[in-house]
Amino acid sequence: MPRNTFFIQKFCDRCGRSLADGRTMSFFTNATLCIACSDKESEIRSKIREQEGDPNADLKYEGCGVVPQTNQGVSNG
Repeated sequence: MPRNTFFIQKFCDRCGRSLADGRTMSFFTNATLCIACSDKESEIRSKIREQEGDPNADLKYEGCGVVPQTNQGVSNG
């Protein structure tokens, strides 16, 4: 059985930064993220809601397994 490393992991899955200052789980994937990468995901979610004109549009991407690209050039890294 795979071991959950969320609480013992030392580096961000996305950018490799230290998780000493905080960590969170990705909204889109099962990655463990640093706060900076989590903030980038929040920007992406906001852009999705804005583009689709629906305050809940981002919810259909929850756990989708990939970080969606947006038309405004917000990227995942």
